[in-house]
Amino acid sequence: MVSLTLIILGESNPDWEIKAIATWQNQACDLDLKQVISINPAIPDRAITICTSPSSLAEFKIVSLASFLKFLQTINTEFTAILPTNTELNFLVPKLTNLALASLPPAVELPLETAKQYPVAALGWIASTPLVKAALPQLEIKCWNFLAVARELERQNIAFSWGTTKATATSLDVKNDRAKPRPISGKILNKVVTNINYSQKYDMITGKSRVLAVIPHYRCEQFLHRCLQSLVAQTRPLDGIVVLDDGSDSPPIDIVREFPGVTLLASAVNVGPYRLIQQAIELTDYDAYLFQDADDWSSENRLELLLAAAENTGAELVGTQELRAFEDDTLLPVVYPLNVSAALAEKPGHPLLHPTSLVSRDLVLRLGGFATGLRFSGDSEFLLRSHFAAKIVNIPDCAYFRRHRQGSLTTDRQTGLDAPVRLELIQQLKSRAIANTAAVREGKLPDLRPLKTAQAIELNYITGSALEM
Repeated sequence: MVSLTLIILGESNPDWEIKAIATWQNQACDLDLKQVISINPAIPDRAITICTSPSSLAEFKIVSLASFLKFLQTINTEFTAILPTNTELNFLVPKLTNLALASLPPAVELPLETAKQYPVAALGWIASTPLVKAALPQLEIKCWNFLAVARELERQNIAFSWGTTKATATSLDVKNDRAKPRPISGKILNKVVTNINYSQKYDMITGKSRVLAVIPHYRCEQFLHRCLQSLVAQTRPLDGIVVLDDGSDSPPIDIVREFPGVTLLASAVNVGPYRLIQQAIELTDYDAYLFQDADDWSSENRLELLLAAAENTGAELVGTQELRAFEDDTLLPVVYPLNVSAALAEKPGHPLLHPTSLVSRDLVLRLGGFATGLRFSGDSEFLLRSHFAAKIVNIPDCAYFRRHRQGSLTTDRQTGLDAPVRLELIQQLKSRAIANTAAVREGKLPDLRPLKTAQAIELNYITGSALEM
């Protein structure tokens, strides 16, 4: 049994508090709820602690926040959870390792065709109690949230792991998914893409596959340390990690050198992420590639989960569910279909988030690579072609944290999601996908060539470990 302390933050709501306690006591995992502490941030000089046991409830009062913080240091449960009052209680408690921190998004029904956001007023979180003891006394009570606690732990240089939580109780239907054939055979692909060395034999991803993490970087120095730390701490170690600097005036040499196993390559000019990624794949010889944006980060077992899903389903492109992190410390669950192939067979939507994904090298080469002539939406372009050549799935786990910030490709006025130039390109990609679907249904060959390509670029070695070439 794992012992737990529950802290409830907010104005008293007895009915909800009873349900919250029952939620923890009724979880399928081995939890032993030892005590419940209720604190109203609006009246921080009054807190009530309810000590629970299987047979009785006892209640006593702590008269000030300072007294509570002293009491906090005496808590000896293995984990502590914090729930804002009226938080949705249909979450699934994660299995945490020692010194771990995890959010508690609600378990939802995943969409069947495209991404769906699930806005929530607040999210609870759970952490190893030593982490809670270290962080809370240094923060104002209004900042006792998941992201603020993580930043405080980082400020104190306290090592911790990012826990993974499930977005749904539904799991991948391994047996049924594996039985479905690829929409287009290798023979047809070879007729369409004649300039690549195509083999009828697929190099499937397994738990033993050699994996390189690929991180395009441009002016993300303030976020890069967390990004890299989350990758070097994976439960299934990566076989390589490379940062691809996109023509910065000053590549992030000092940050990369903090991580001896990480390599830094740099382009002399700014070309966009897809030319960087494609060049890194062509220069190296790994079995699969794990994508991650330089301002995002991963949960501790993201790679382990992706590899298991790929091996169990035969998928060559596998993504995760998303927790979107905003600058005001709010988290937004964004969920995606489990069966991406089925979703794209219905319509060309947005059923997978590219930075969350793992892809086989074989698939990238079969399709002629990414559309290197595009500076944005190259991930969507690749996904809409991949659908015709490979099985694609998402795992049901929130294993990727995506930072929403000003100045990124998706928020910039010129290239953002609502920018006219992007909307025009997306419409072009969707029209092409619809035409390819119609062609396949009529027994014709789809056009799976990259929409627009550019010349290869030179990636200069800056620092770090040698990569497998």
